[in-house]
Amino acid sequence: SCIYLDFIFIFNMPVCLLPILTAIVTLTSCSDWFDVTSNSEIREKDHYSTETGFQQSLIGCYIGMADDALYGKTLSWHALEILAHQFTLVNETSSTQVEHQLQSYLYKGVYINTIIEDIWAKSYNVIVNTNEALKNIDEKRDIFDDTNYHVIKGELLAIRAYIHLDLLRLYGYGNWANRSTQLNDKLTIPYVTTVSKDITPQATGAETLTYIQNDLKEAADLLREYDPITKKHGEDFYAGINTEGFYKNRTLRLNYYAVKALQARAYLWEGSQESKAKALEAAEEVISFIDKGGFNSKTLNTYVNLLKAGEINASNTSLANEQLFALSVPQLTDKLASYILPNYQDQNVQAMYLQKDAALDLYENISTDVRFTQLLTQSNSATTAGYTPLKVYQSSSLSEYNKDKLSLIRLPEVYYIASECCASATIPNTTKALKYLNTIRQNRGIYNDLENLEPIDILTEIGKEYHKEFLSEGIMFYYYKRTNATTIPNFSKEMSDTEYLLPYPDFELQSGRVQ
Repeated sequence: SCIYLDFIFIFNMPVCLLPILTAIVTLTSCSDWFDVTSNSEIREKDHYSTETGFQQSLIGCYIGMADDALYGKTLSWHALEILAHQFTLVNETSSTQVEHQLQSYLYKGVYINTIIEDIWAKSYNVIVNTNEALKNIDEKRDIFDDTNYHVIKGELLAIRAYIHLDLLRLYGYGNWANRSTQLNDKLTIPYVTTVSKDITPQATGAETLTYIQNDLKEAADLLREYDPITKKHGEDFYAGINTEGFYKNRTLRLNYYAVKALQARAYLWEGSQESKAKALEAAEEVISFIDKGGFNSKTLNTYVNLLKAGEINASNTSLANEQLFALSVPQLTDKLASYILPNYQDQNVQAMYLQKDAALDLYENISTDVRFTQLLTQSNSATTAGYTPLKVYQSSSLSEYNKDKLSLIRLPEVYYIASECCASATIPNTTKALKYLNTIRQNRGIYNDLENLEPIDILTEIGKEYHKEFLSEGIMFYYYKRTNATTIPNFSKEMSDTEYLLPYPDFELQSGRVQ
């Protein structure tokens, strides 16, 4: 049997008033560390008296991240995709009030306002849980096997950085490469590193990104020699401490290479030439890992590699092999039921699909691009005949490895980051930029390589590739915001901070926050 930890999340309290959260455990038989937990109370001091308690806390944080208000729905395939106008617009009905307010950027509407407040509150709840474990881990260093200590602490720091970065990307400004004054002077989110009733001061954008990178650097340093995915040790090295499967499914955790990819994402968000050089360095470390064969372990149930075009089919439409970091989301089929509907009918008013002409325009190489031929399916609806994305759809044809997983960082993003950094450098390296971009295109079945392009044209092609690649993954809203896109598909107005900037929740403004 395994012991699991879930947390009581207090959803409606300001960050400044969040208490130390009560831990809950349950004993249950298991096949891995991502089953759902139930409730029975234990005391903190007892909980953190063993390595198992810290393992439970870590897994509890991932379970918290998979909440519908966070990456189980809102910040992956649903709200962020609607904000980016990825799919056909919905008409306003009693069933689509949330979606209509999202696509119209009516941030003070009653439905979307609840979503915005839940993102903030539940994100900081997970952060408090990571901080509580981090507060205890060094005090209890002597109870740890060396490997468990490094991996658990590294992942906790990475979770804290991951969530703060997304809060910054949502509630802070984009286009910081051209906004150095706002980056350095304007207050943004609080970066919370303690469990306290005291208010954590807001930090500037520059300070927040420094905190994020400091946590990620420490996480990478801790994981480098101990994470199985780095192959510093053989799999036998983990046998004695993997009795409950804690070291399985490394891509369902913030492993070392996921941390490097997150470093690249964060540096690119800041956008200065200095930061882009660091983003390129981090991205190229991940690319080198893939060039050397990635990671394939049946024992640890972990597989990381770029899929070839011919390998993408109905059994792996979630592209799980390419996921550097994903979350396990139980009952994902039920969550998707009203939204991702192959062969949707006109009365399915919440259906997320591309109209036929939009799909044909987006995928220019429709006869060979597997993102069109394998990852979309055309409805047999008599009137609309649009295309439904299959990336998160839980088809009965999916292999077990591909089921119930939502991607948070996938390999193509790393290649696109590397390509963009090369193309937009002070002295552009267009050869490398095209190499990284063409690598993904080839693996998607586009064999006519891009050649002899100017840097600005490479950046245009990167934008097109992002749009083709990341349907249903919650990526494009951030891309448009970071690059200051003034026009986006399916939206007639000019995009600006009004649309890109999620407002702080009322309970934070009332407690003295400023935006």
